[in-house]
Amino acid sequence: MVLVHIVLFQFKPNTHKDQIDDGGFSRGFVFHFASSADRDYYVNEDPAHLEFAKKAGGIVQNVRVVDYEMGVF
Repeated sequence: MVLVHIVLFQFKPNTHKDQIDDGGFSRGFVFHFASSADRDYYVNEDPAHLEFAKKAGGIVQNVRVVDYEMGVF
């Protein structure tokens, strides 16, 4: 099974373009995980992800996440 994890960001209106570009992210990410357990680890425990979420929290006003199994719609 491949689990696709898509994350989309809406930035706060007063967020400067330099803040959006800083750190190399733009407006969305697509991840492939071997299992939902791998996804759960990344979302809830992975140190790099937790640090990113902490930093992005000040400039992101809305997040949408879509997960689906590859080939299952």
